[in-house]
Amino acid sequence: MDTFGNLISNIDASLIQDFEEPVANIAGHQIAMRTTYGRAKPGDYLALVNSFGVIEIAKSEGSAADGLGTARGAPLVIREGYTT
Repeated sequence: MDTFGNLISNIDASLIQDFEEPVANIAGHQIAMRTTYGRAKPGDYLALVNSFGVIEIAKSEGSAADGLGTARGAPLVIREGYTT
């Protein structure tokens, strides 16, 4: 977790490069991958590849850690597409 409440994973972007519609699953939530923070509306959660080349979970204009009630070590799975 960084000082903004973004949840930084150790999942390298290369592991999902062949996914057409990757979705992050964390704390019972399915979160769409976005290319930038600007692609999310204020208050929305998003997953993206950060400048270090790993997956990060964020909340636009907020703290993902606080909003999801998670912290360091929370399980994160990236899957192809949404599940029901």
